[in-house]
Amino acid sequence: MYKSVITQCKAKGIADGSLWVSFERRMRCGVGKCGHCQMNHIYTCQQGPAFMYSEIKALEEAFA
Repeated sequence: MYKSVITQCKAKGIADGSLWVSFERRMRCGVGKCGHCQMNHIYTCQQGPAFMYSEIKALEEAFA
């Protein structure tokens, strides 16, 4: 769902720095022990769960 919404927002001229995404759905333990929320070097439960799109747009795993 993120891909289509981001595509529509960008078509309307919204900058990457103005788009925020939430990855709460990826969390389980909430303290970084289980690794379920890990996307490359980012732990959603410790560093998020909300991220500016411009910061995470290169993480293919985030939008798979």
